[in-house]
Amino acid sequence: MTRFFVAFFAFATIVVLATPHSIGAQSVSLAAPSYFVALGDDGDEDENNKPHVRAKDAGSIDGEIVAVDYRTNHIIIKSGSSNYDVVVLPSTDFRGRSNGFHGITDLRRGAHVNVMLSLREKTLTAQIVHLLQ
Repeated sequence: MTRFFVAFFAFATIVVLATPHSIGAQSVSLAAPSYFVALGDDGDEDENNKPHVRAKDAGSIDGEIVAVDYRTNHIIIKSGSSNYDVVVLPSTDFRGRSNGFHGITDLRRGAHVNVMLSLREKTLTAQIVHLLQ
């Protein structure tokens, strides 16, 4: 019974506050506070008013790892006659032959990989890394 009363009181309060009404000569404005407006932000600009560039699907690369920089989370993959500098994020999904967990520390020079990529501005980012060897 108490839960019903609390729920009804909260609903009634919202209904009363949401209906426009006047108090004497003063009109009550129910404009949304600025923090509600911020929740509707579409995220197209950052704090410096620079437009965001959304990531795009960049396909995949089959190749051999020629360098791994564990400090900056970059790998260089040789595919054909081209080298690709790829960023590995903490959210990158690693898959191997075993069912175990894998990470950037499993990437070694000479390993064959298939990497599914995204492209944002001029940066290739690994989304899924398949360890083939």
